Amino acid sequence: MRGKLAVLGVAVVATLSGCSAVTASATATPTTAPKATASPTPMRVIAVATPKAHTGAPGLGTTGSNWQSIVKSLTGYGQWLLGNPDPSMTGNVAMPGCGMSGRLGQQVSGLLNSNTYVQAVAPVITQVVGPSAPAGNTVGLIVVAGRAAEPVLGQKKGTVITTIAPYAPTTLSVTLTKGSDSKWRLCEVTGPDGAPAPLL
Repeated sequence: MRGKLAVLGVAVVATLSGCSAVTASATATPTTAPKATASPTPMRVIAVATPKAHTGAPGLGTTGSNWQSIVKSLTGYGQWLLGNPDPSMTGNVAMPGCGMSGRLGQQVSGLLNSNTYVQAVAPVITQVVGPSAPAGNTVGLIVVAGRAAEPVLGQKKGTVITTIAPYAPTTLSVTLTKGSDSKWRLCEVTGPDGAPAPLL
């Protein structure tokens, strides 16, 4: 949902040591590799605790066929999720296995891992066009949406670390998928050029 979300305060440094090129001549004698004497130590997994939400989650009204109301509900919840990062809740608005699920999950995880959150600004949705009644569990919509700039704050001190640039009103192609609970979720969002795009 945020295609231009900056990478915040997280650096991964990979160090490769002891690597060298080895060339063999025609007269080289094959050798037997030494046997390992110890099992490799498993990589340590560091769990990042989900911080307490700053505000309660908004309700979701994502059933039926009032597309403008559904899109506003999905974007409102998505904005809340970026302000209260919790990867376990992305499935409430994005269908697992779809492109938006992956992109939103990366954004939320990036905020969580860098101990930051977005001070969300409500998107301005000026137009939502879709079928009068859905035929099946997938529906395509045309959405015109934009958003003002949003500051990104540190969880501990609440100081501004960076700012997400504003998103000018853009015409987006939005695909929604209905789950077994009869609720619509975001599946794919593309811009005028057909490339993946943010909705928020």
